[in-house]
Amino acid sequence: MVIFSALFAAAAAPAATPVTGRAPIVPRDLVEVAEITGPTRSPDGRRVAFRVSRPSIKHNDTVLDWYVVDLDGGPPRRIGSGGTARHEGSGGLAEEAPVWDRDSLGLRFLARAEGAIGIWHWRDGEPARLEIVDDADIRSFALSADGDALRYTVGATRADIAAEEHRAYDDGILVDERLDVNQPLAGGVIDDGRRVMQRLPGRWFERSRLLADTPVRQKIVRLDGQLAGRAPAFLPKKPAQGEKVEAATGDVAEIQRQHGKTALIVTRSGGASITCTAAVCHSQNLAALAWRPGRDELLLFEGAGSARETVWLWVPGERRTRKLTTTDGRLRTPGEAPRCAVGPENLVCVESRPLVPPRLVRINYSGEREILADPNAALAGRVAAKAIPLAFSRGITGILLTPLNGSGPFPTVVQYYHCDGFLKGGVGDEIPMLPLIEHGIAILCLDRIYAPKSAGMGASYERALDSISEAIDGLAARRLIDPRRIGIGGLSFGSEVALWAVRKSRRFAAATLSSGTLSSFYYWSNALPARGFAEMLSDYWKIGDPDSDSLKWKTLSAADDVSRLDTPLLLQLPESEVRTSIELHTRLKRAGKPVDLYVFADEPHIKYQPRHKLAVYRRNLDWYRFWLKDQEDADPGKAVQYARWRAYRAGQSLPVPAP
Repeated sequence: MVIFSALFAAAAAPAATPVTGRAPIVPRDLVEVAEITGPTRSPDGRRVAFRVSRPSIKHNDTVLDWYVVDLDGGPPRRIGSGGTARHEGSGGLAEEAPVWDRDSLGLRFLARAEGAIGIWHWRDGEPARLEIVDDADIRSFALSADGDALRYTVGATRADIAAEEHRAYDDGILVDERLDVNQPLAGGVIDDGRRVMQRLPGRWFERSRLLADTPVRQKIVRLDGQLAGRAPAFLPKKPAQGEKVEAATGDVAEIQRQHGKTALIVTRSGGASITCTAAVCHSQNLAALAWRPGRDELLLFEGAGSARETVWLWVPGERRTRKLTTTDGRLRTPGEAPRCAVGPENLVCVESRPLVPPRLVRINYSGEREILADPNAALAGRVAAKAIPLAFSRGITGILLTPLNGSGPFPTVVQYYHCDGFLKGGVGDEIPMLPLIEHGIAILCLDRIYAPKSAGMGASYERALDSISEAIDGLAARRLIDPRRIGIGGLSFGSEVALWAVRKSRRFAAATLSSGTLSSFYYWSNALPARGFAEMLSDYWKIGDPDSDSLKWKTLSAADDVSRLDTPLLLQLPESEVRTSIELHTRLKRAGKPVDLYVFADEPHIKYQPRHKLAVYRRNLDWYRFWLKDQEDADPGKAVQYARWRAYRAGQSLPVPAP
């Protein structure tokens, strides 16, 4: 049974009333959406600093800028560049939170310029300037309690890293558990304009630079000009939000989880304990807490599907909580700044919704909202779609995007993973959702639900396919989607689910994959004894090596199931993962199956180069239009592409040699 939920009813309306003659949303619009991160309040609570990142097709890079907005009024002010973009090992943009001066008249942040990551300082009425640069990139820093000293950390020097790269290139590289043989050895990603070598520091694929394991060194610099004297005091950093938070009074609030039950307990500085009895305090979705500054009051952040959170207010000792608001945006991720900064009179949140791109809003404790910064206002005004929140049996949630005009049933593309914030491309940003809407194709986004870990990942794939099938059937019964014209795509777990779905079901007319696939090569290229990879695969997938556990590999590996793969497949993979799918691609080609494989150079798990993003969006848009609506782009430059696809559709293929 499918339920059209009244929850988040505001999301069901278009982002703005579309004006006559509006320009349709195209893939480039999605690539260049501005993101906002790291909202941080000044000590006096009157200002908020935040960073805006906007990918640029022209420069094939992401432009970073820092802003400050006065909560008393006035537009945001740009205070300086965030430097050259830096990316995490999986490809995501590295986060950065500023550190305010004690007097609230300035702040510091890390930025890379001219090849070095240093500490930059901005003061009111002055441009941001480079304050501290070291022979090694600065990783983190802290301001002393009196504001007169900085402590920062560094690893290997830039010169040592460069020398190690040259040595590895000239002398050859020892193949051990740290070397990712799926990456180009001379450099697998572009960093600050050049290819850099990377290594695997752990069991998974969060890659890092050479010499990243060099012991961290701490350095202290006095800002008051003193060369000696009393050592500066650095207070321990306490999280403002989390499962355990401490108030200025010393009171501690903590979410405790035991035997599947959740409890919220406040321990007063004097030792007295208070247990919250309100329903939300026992919710398994209770994600984080925060003390309201200057008040004996807690904010409770409860998950409400994907990245959506309901915010509650609770006075310790009272039996009831008060619902403040519901926010949506990025997923809450450990180690990254939360999307809401808590103040005594309001929250300042980076917020986005299915049809509303990221913006900075103030939410008063009365629930009133005010937009503080809206870098995507022009795009928001062009959105012409409907977003319908959905709830299904067994706790499955999702969102259906449909064209603003038209009654359906619509051809539909399914994305299974997360449905957080602005639905521009799904997890990894590869499915051009709003451009598909412009061409009359709906989007069904579903939030993942894993099977119990003990059942293995195959059970999670089965649960995902059951959820997708239930959603398709329910929406088809209401004549919202056309069950004969369904596509499916995704990245990472979403890509795994899409491949499983087209193997186990005949209901999909087209599919797009963005990640590598499970294969024997994937196993043997990662299973060196000290890597820990084989143990992790056994732990999560419940599978051994391909020799001793061949039956499970035939179940999980699509390369052993080519005869059942008739759905047209478009694979657009990063260079670091394409080798794991070569066998699948070749077997499909030799079997005369409809498949295209594109590989993008210098890309990790999540593609980060804007031009690559644009190419992926455009090709996925063409693919789904072709297979779901029999439509072709009139661009003559795409004639060869469509000739090949028409040949697939007609059943033509390369001859397969007799066995």
